[in-house]
Amino acid sequence: MKYGNGIGKKFYEDGSVRRFPGNTVVAPIQPGCSAYDVMVQLRQMVIEAGLDDHLILLPVDSYHMTVLDCVVDENRGREYWPAALSTDCSLEEADDYISAAVATVPNPGPVRMKFDQLGLGANCAVVRLLPADETEEKKLWDFRDGATQAMGLHTPQYSQYRFHISLGYVRIIPDGEAEARMKALAEKINGYIARQPAFETGVPYMAYFDDMMAFSPSRIPR
Repeated sequence: MKYGNGIGKKFYEDGSVRRFPGNTVVAPIQPGCSAYDVMVQLRQMVIEAGLDDHLILLPVDSYHMTVLDCVVDENRGREYWPAALSTDCSLEEADDYISAAVATVPNPGPVRMKFDQLGLGANCAVVRLLPADETEEKKLWDFRDGATQAMGLHTPQYSQYRFHISLGYVRIIPDGEAEARMKALAEKINGYIARQPAFETGVPYMAYFDDMMAFSPSRIPR
């Protein structure tokens, strides 16, 4: 049995959540948004395929599109940490700095997105998204570029970032019969999301997290 790349980092081998604190900017996907209904349906499809022991499914109240990765406590290499901050500063100080920097950039407001396809690797299962048109793409990247400059943080993967909604994390990499079921499920999911219309996210906000199960718009104890 081979575990996914997030095991030992974001989750334990039994699928229970591991502490992995940090901050980020997210656009919520909530009830009332058609994408929320799509994600709930995809979650049910995983369960019905009997693959929820292989994927650690995220709770429906945590669905969001990541607009901008900021910092995580466990990754303090200089390429992943703001230049103005010491790499041994407290996470509370990092929260102060990042939230103040992001607040200097105009909020892009709700963003219209469209579904692309399922992304499934050794780490996680995500539903990839594309901006609905060039105007929405420019709005997103203007915010990302402005916030990145304000934070003084430009990670190596920044320009290759792909927007997505996370469905779950890989606990066990499927093989044999389970791998065949996963491939069949991926085809079914891609067919389903290809039929879905564009949607509008909630208003992006600065989020704080202790783990991958909850993203709070309010500051949390560190």
